Amino acid sequence: MFAHIHRFIDRIANARSVGLLSVLAVGLVLTVNFADFSWTLPGFKQLTHGVGILDMEVHYDADGAYRLLAAQGETGRAYYLKSLWSLDIAIPLLVSLWLATGIALLQRRRAAAPRAWLTLLPIAAGLSDLLENIGISILLARYPERLDTLADLTGDVTTVKHVLYTASLLVAAALGLGAWRLHLRDGVNPGRL
Repeated sequence: MFAHIHRFIDRIANARSVGLLSVLAVGLVLTVNFADFSWTLPGFKQLTHGVGILDMEVHYDADGAYRLLAAQGETGRAYYLKSLWSLDIAIPLLVSLWLATGIALLQRRRAAAPRAWLTLLPIAAGLSDLLENIGISILLARYPERLDTLADLTGDVTTVKHVLYTASLLVAAALGLGAWRLHLRDGVNPGRL
């Protein structure tokens, strides 16, 4: 299965698709996190008087999760649940596909054979993001009932998500820097191998 995913990503990885995914993913992430509309994070914080969301925490345990959910209020929790199954589906899909295709494209510039696990790293990040959404959705749907084990596990998945996205960004940046250095080397001395 992972080989099929890697082959698909490698097949669609070209400058045009990476460029289009860049515009869509970065545009959506910036809009959701910084634009002041009713369906964005700033809009949510206005609705909840400054209270954030579990997705943005680096890690939390059951007590921390339920403190935050209580502080969101009934309106905030209802809005949060709705956003998990609209915007927070699009973001992980777009961002993980953008990073995966970017990594696949950048690996082609290297002399070594592409490493499938580098391409699959952002896919794992996106899957952990979707798994996190499921856990948070159950917590929200069953609130005020406490599901401490699930809240603890969801906090762990949130941490894994952040680690995997960060690692994916670092891999893409390192590959991009390597490709840029090759481009400079080839441009400065075209006869050099």
